[in-house]
Amino acid sequence: MTQEQEDSKDRRTSSVTLDNSLGVELITEYIKERCEGNTFRGRPPEGARLISSMIPYGYTYQKLTVRAVAGAVAAYQKSRRSTSAPFKLTVTSTVIGLQVLSALGVLNTNHQEILAVGDLYLEAFLQLGYIHIEREYSGYRAPYIIILLDKWADLGDLPPEYERDTLIGTSFTPPKDITSLRNEFTKRPYIKRMSSEEDFKQLIGAPFITALNKLQQTPWRLNSTLAKALETNLGLFIDLEDQSIKAKSKAIEMKFVIAKIHAIGHKDFYQMVECDYRGRVYYTEPFLNFQGSDVSKGLFEFAYAKAMDTEGYRWLCIHTACSYNQSYELEELPTWVTADYQTYLQDEGLSTISVDKMTLKDRELWTLNNLTWINHLADGQTFRTEAEKPVSFLACCLDLKGYVNAKSEGAIYMSRLPIPVDGSNNGWQHLAAISKDKQAGELVSLVPSEIQKDFYVQVAKRLIDRMPDWFEERKIPMKAIRKGLAKRGAMTRAYSAGQKKIGANMYYDCKVEGYDTKYNITEDDCTPLSKQLILAINDTCVGPLKTMKFIQKMTDHILSTGETCTQWTTPSGFPVLYEVWRQKNITVRSTIRGLGQIGHSIKVPYITPNGDLIPCRRSFASGCSPNFVHSMDAAHMAKVIQSFNGDFGAIHDSFSTHACDVNKLIDHTKWQFAMIYNSENFFTVIENMLLETREGYTLKQPELGTLDISEILSSDYFFC
Repeated sequence: MTQEQEDSKDRRTSSVTLDNSLGVELITEYIKERCEGNTFRGRPPEGARLISSMIPYGYTYQKLTVRAVAGAVAAYQKSRRSTSAPFKLTVTSTVIGLQVLSALGVLNTNHQEILAVGDLYLEAFLQLGYIHIEREYSGYRAPYIIILLDKWADLGDLPPEYERDTLIGTSFTPPKDITSLRNEFTKRPYIKRMSSEEDFKQLIGAPFITALNKLQQTPWRLNSTLAKALETNLGLFIDLEDQSIKAKSKAIEMKFVIAKIHAIGHKDFYQMVECDYRGRVYYTEPFLNFQGSDVSKGLFEFAYAKAMDTEGYRWLCIHTACSYNQSYELEELPTWVTADYQTYLQDEGLSTISVDKMTLKDRELWTLNNLTWINHLADGQTFRTEAEKPVSFLACCLDLKGYVNAKSEGAIYMSRLPIPVDGSNNGWQHLAAISKDKQAGELVSLVPSEIQKDFYVQVAKRLIDRMPDWFEERKIPMKAIRKGLAKRGAMTRAYSAGQKKIGANMYYDCKVEGYDTKYNITEDDCTPLSKQLILAINDTCVGPLKTMKFIQKMTDHILSTGETCTQWTTPSGFPVLYEVWRQKNITVRSTIRGLGQIGHSIKVPYITPNGDLIPCRRSFASGCSPNFVHSMDAAHMAKVIQSFNGDFGAIHDSFSTHACDVNKLIDHTKWQFAMIYNSENFFTVIENMLLETREGYTLKQPELGTLDISEILSSDYFFC
């Protein structure tokens, strides 16, 4: 190691111990020996032969190991995101294989090659003591799962000279306007599942392409104060005393974030984006991107600063309050509030209210009444772990102090902080707008209200009405019912989540919050609860549910005509191709040293002897409505970006810009939504979008409600 590298290592925090004899280097040596060495008897595994034949001259095995480790960590984090699902071998091997092969520039490959490469790295993890592999349950057909061992946390230790290799979708030069299907930087297609270059070029100039260009060409930089805090004391961000595997895996993720921070430094940078097949936009950089966790997102600043004006200061105060998000008991409401929350809480059956459910005025007042305390935090750069989003909160504190100090000196404060505005139950907003359902529209802020309506509480109240004895027996407060039993199901039902999925998520959420033991909620309880929750949602969202069924019936008709897919073009010009094929399980054989020959069971489209694919009618029909809604929210965002003249951070239904531009952004957000749904009858629009011909086809449209879509122009809480 050079002196420069040694110095770089010494500059690092004591809380992040880097030992190059662990992690990446050990795995690299193992892989290199498998690919090139004579240590192992017999024929090298297929993954080793593939890598050795593909690796470019001058390319190092260590770079591939960095990709493989990042892929393994990402796969683990994804497995823990929604439910307590096991960490599955086949999924992890696939993610690792794709990461390594993409690093080698291999864009078109097959399951056999992907899994062969992924298994080679899993073999290294297994042999070196980072993981254990076993059957999920007894039986030779049972899938393999990965058990993480204590050494797992060592995998995040990266030699400094390879930190730049952690950046996959980040460029230090402004990307050019999009002219071809594949991103020149990442080599990935801008639209998932699209393969025709000719078809893509027909789309150049569409609003969604303009939006992608603007997002990729938005210059960012990292907040140097927060980045330094993360580098020097990881314990501010995660609990270093927690020895659970979940916590250790989170620590690896943070080490990758730190490595990316080192690689970026103080430079301006740009992040690549791509669309899924519905038009939803994603940043391609893993771990450190604007769509990431609070730690990741909270580090981001716009590269160019803008002057903070009075309205910008107001929105900064609102964002600060929501980032901390203090809760108040009914009897402890502060004297400075301006709204009648006692009546509101009593009507809703709640005993507490969080600041993000207060009026915009009172969110602003929360910050103003805590300004002295906030300035102290900024001075000491102290993280408040009790804040809901501690990193974003400290970023706000620093900006507030900067503004207050500048104003006291008669100077103009230049801010770089992205201020977000979020949609209120976005899926239901689109469905309510289509059906013009006044009741649903009121609950998701499509019409003006003094205090923002809580959609999940309304659903929870109807759930209680359906199972009064069960709730009375357990004495569960409304706050717990809302958070543990109603929220996720009510959110995902807009995207056609079924009873089984809702029930599984319900029990998982209760376990995470400790409600299962506190209120005696079992997994068996969640089956009838999920059924009744769906009925409660049906009572709350009559128009939106009719819309979902209307779209489903149209897709049934499309399949009955012999078509195998449906296509539509969104208001942003994005071409959606929706298809769901009947699948079959196939077994891909592989060998992992220490485990022997294994069979990966994977799903692939079923192909008839004639070479035809067969659509899966049930999944096709049930999935079309949520995919249509997702395509419409993506179109809405693209239209907003196209019309909005300012920096923009995109997270599906959360839009961010400079504080001084928030009012303008909200106006564009409202106007573009109103323009999309301003037709006299959007059911006819849907028919025109989904059906190529109506010959011989009639379908009674749902009765329209009385919602006036122009009312959103006066709603403070549509996006806020």
